[in-house]
Amino acid sequence: MKKIITVILITGLLLPVTPVVAADIPPAIAVIDTGTKSELFPGSIATEVCLVSSAKCPNGKLFMEGAGASSFPTSTYKDLNHGTQLISIMLRVNPTAKIIPIRIVPVFPNGAPGLYNLGDVKAALDWVIANRIKYNITVVNVAQGKIFANCKVPAGMAEQITSLKKVDVPVVTAVGNDGNHSAVNSPACLTDTVAIGATDNPNPGVAGITYDEKASPYIARYSNGAQGQTDFFLNARWNVKQLDGSTKFTVGTSNATAAMSAYWLLNRKATFDETFSSILAVTTDAKNEYISGRYLFIPSA
Repeated sequence: MKKIITVILITGLLLPVTPVVAADIPPAIAVIDTGTKSELFPGSIATEVCLVSSAKCPNGKLFMEGAGASSFPTSTYKDLNHGTQLISIMLRVNPTAKIIPIRIVPVFPNGAPGLYNLGDVKAALDWVIANRIKYNITVVNVAQGKIFANCKVPAGMAEQITSLKKVDVPVVTAVGNDGNHSAVNSPACLTDTVAIGATDNPNPGVAGITYDEKASPYIARYSNGAQGQTDFFLNARWNVKQLDGSTKFTVGTSNATAAMSAYWLLNRKATFDETFSSILAVTTDAKNEYISGRYLFIPSA
């Protein structure tokens, strides 16, 4: 991989211009989550990262980049399937997408996950900003978060997300599944994220039914948020891949967020605003008894 730096000669001075990505580096989605096993997605993983604040990465340190970095010991803890599930959705929506799993969840040798928080998400965003050009990171997926009063986030996180937006890289975030109709997760509450909620389409409570394009989309009651807090609502009912290679039916705003990240990459325009507007233009109305919003149909769901 090569990074090309362009310079302009003006009256004898060399002025550096923002580096551009080499043409042979395909655009990638950075997935800040639980990590995965790259062998589950042959040909789709651009690189892997482990960035944890406890336990250890596969190299015995708190940071690792490269092959195998996002993997972890065999575990029976179901929550550790989360990153794998999201990547499987992304590759359903956009089969040619390149993925960069960034594992922020510590996993101990016995397979037990450790604690993590938004500080770990912020550290992962630091890595994204530092390596955006190197790996042609075009979308960032954050399906981690929690509701905090007054949209509390770590100092500097809002600025990170704004800086990525300014270079046309969206941070696509999940609003959360708490059924809170007055707030959304941090960092989805930040203005410059692309905040994603869930529709329960076609029939809430019927396990295994993923999608019926003839049904009217209905905003899931579990999807957090009041009016105007969510940018887009997407189908959240998917059959997803597990770490053991099996398939499982799941629901949630994380699923909808993964679908949007892949769709954004597939349909991106020259700028953030152009892409956002073009997606908005193909949405339809959706609502429940609490709020209304814009629903995006994903054919591959």
